[in-house]
Amino acid sequence: MKKMENQFDKFAGSKFNLFIYSGNKLIFKSKKKGIKGLVFFIKKNGKSFKNLTVYDTKIGNAVALLCAYLKVKEIYSLVGSKLAAKTLKKFKIKYHFKKTIVSILNRKGTDICPMEKMSLNKTPGEFCRQFVK
Repeated sequence: MKKMENQFDKFAGSKFNLFIYSGNKLIFKSKKKGIKGLVFFIKKNGKSFKNLTVYDTKIGNAVALLCAYLKVKEIYSLVGSKLAAKTLKKFKIKYHFKKTIVSILNRKGTDICPMEKMSLNKTPGEFCRQFVK
């Protein structure tokens, strides 16, 4: 557990928005915003990796569903939404949010994020298929 917290501190101090570990090995990192980095990882690798831990700057329901699709074991994030927490619990994914917020907002902060809206009432597979053909 301590090792994961040290990795989270390393992630939080980096310029990246996403780290993905398979076991103790860092296998992917991205500076892409939103769900783009995770979608790119899925397009490139599918479900070929096991025992995944994800570090992301912001976890909303869209990211939670993609992580459920990948069968991620654990997630660390600076910010997570209440809906994401509910989805992660449903799929038995351990999560650690530094801060929990009601919902992820769009870039202007005027409404719920479009990806959040798109993720509502979807299974992990249904949501993922919208991006990975």
